[in-house]
Amino acid sequence: MDINNLKAFIEVADKRSFSRSAETLHLTQPAVSKRIAALETELSARLFDRVGRSVHLTEAGKVLLPSARQISAELDRIEDVICNLGKGVSGKLSICSSSHIGIHRIPNLLRDFSRDYPDVEIDIHFSDSTTALQSVEDGLYEMGLCAMHNNADTRLKEIKIWEDDLVIVVSPDHPLRSEENLSAEVLMKCPAVLPALPSSTRKTINHALSGLATSASVSMEAHDLETIKTMVSIGLGWGCVPRIMVDDSVVVLDIPELQMKRRISLVRHHERTLSRAAEAFIEILPAAVP
Repeated sequence: MDINNLKAFIEVADKRSFSRSAETLHLTQPAVSKRIAALETELSARLFDRVGRSVHLTEAGKVLLPSARQISAELDRIEDVICNLGKGVSGKLSICSSSHIGIHRIPNLLRDFSRDYPDVEIDIHFSDSTTALQSVEDGLYEMGLCAMHNNADTRLKEIKIWEDDLVIVVSPDHPLRSEENLSAEVLMKCPAVLPALPSSTRKTINHALSGLATSASVSMEAHDLETIKTMVSIGLGWGCVPRIMVDDSVVVLDIPELQMKRRISLVRHHERTLSRAAEAFIEILPAAVP
């Protein structure tokens, strides 16, 4: 199986477009189509349905995609290892991370890493933690930096890096600020702006509330913590965010029975050997590899 055909298949699957994939691969659109046709001939299966301008994976394409990602990633890793033999740290550092971590946790780490290892190409993708975990599981990225609740997937190895205090916040003029008998019960009667499931932060919040035999009155959900803080700051409800995000736009409510923490971890696939670049990055994280 030609690896170039396989990589063309991955690009088209990700971008759902032959023309955009051609731009990324620095090929003409007919050349990309030819590679896909060759792969379909080799597998005796149609991989894409082309409906108008839309491109969709067929069932065969959906089956092939996870394995194609793993094959491509492993070949990239082998190339890095061979190129790095007898040399310093170079190659590609392939990471996916939640947007929150990208804003509040790793900018200084990336700056220091880039300074210490200028020959490493940093390939970092930002999404939510759930998507980042899935990307590592699928072999799309070498490592992930994710907020965690519980990790039951034995294919992923987790290394705890940080711990976040989660706090209840409201806008500076929210009525709860003047509540004399503030409690979790009183809080639950007010509208909440919370992360959407299946985020680990929402699972942590729900777990804490289940211990109090209560649940939140959720008026709005969002996948991004910055969006949640903004919605809270304009008075649309109370929210729950990491303490590191608190600024003058929101106020922390002290509710003793709601003490919550979440862990932020580095995750990698058990069956994947790390590149030198990944090993070097782990060394600068504030935790030792077990």
